[in-house]
Amino acid sequence: MTSDLPTSFTAVLIFLVFVVPGLAFELSLRRRAPARVESPFVETARVVLVGALSTAAAATLLIAIRELRPGSLPSPTGLMADSAHYVTAHPELTAIGLAAELFAATALALFAVGLIRPPTSGGIQGFDDVWYELLYNEVPAGRRPKLVVALKSGGYRVSGFFHTMNTHPEVDRRELVLQGVELFREEQTSGDATWPATYVRLAIPAREIAWIAVSHAVQRSGAASTGSAPAPRPSVSLSDRLRRFQWQLAAALLAVESVVLLLAG
Repeated sequence: MTSDLPTSFTAVLIFLVFVVPGLAFELSLRRRAPARVESPFVETARVVLVGALSTAAAATLLIAIRELRPGSLPSPTGLMADSAHYVTAHPELTAIGLAAELFAATALALFAVGLIRPPTSGGIQGFDDVWYELLYNEVPAGRRPKLVVALKSGGYRVSGFFHTMNTHPEVDRRELVLQGVELFREEQTSGDATWPATYVRLAIPAREIAWIAVSHAVQRSGAASTGSAPAPRPSVSLSDRLRRFQWQLAAALLAVESVVLLLAG
């Protein structure tokens, strides 16, 4: 029974401190970033790499804490020399060290993904405020935003007055609605009478937008005017708020853990 302990303990240790932080990084990254098509090998490699880096960084932090407070964490040399004997002799201290390592490594992985700015499709660099500034706050009195929107696919450009947009805090999940729309095909010939095509309204997913040009104009009197309505307040859920301040929360958790370990022992 005792001879199997090192193998079992090592397997559990590898799974916890390598896989869990990398998996937390991957899951958090998927929630923050637009969907991507990747092979299982790439995803697995990222999980293992992030897990290894987070574990190494956490181990460095915990070793430094142990140098300041030796009784708070297990001895790295003792674990490496004879893990089975050390675990048997110091079960509580080993459990504390394992929990501290796992906690710190996971917090570091979440800290890393929190520093990654979510990529936004179509070159739109503003995450929350730019759209509101352009479409609501910077509009002169008596005028409406008139947009020229280049679409990423199909070689089309759209011209029309801004009507509304949804209020999702992530740009890629927004949808822009124009009215009085003219749809142009970039390769159209001057003699092609079918272009531009006209529509009453057109909804455009933000992820399909390459760029937007904004001007301010007086809308035709025959068209419905809805652009003077107050800007909608974005609906931000608790999970959105946590993701937005993820790196600050992870850093705070690491600081709290370090203080607790320094005061223990």
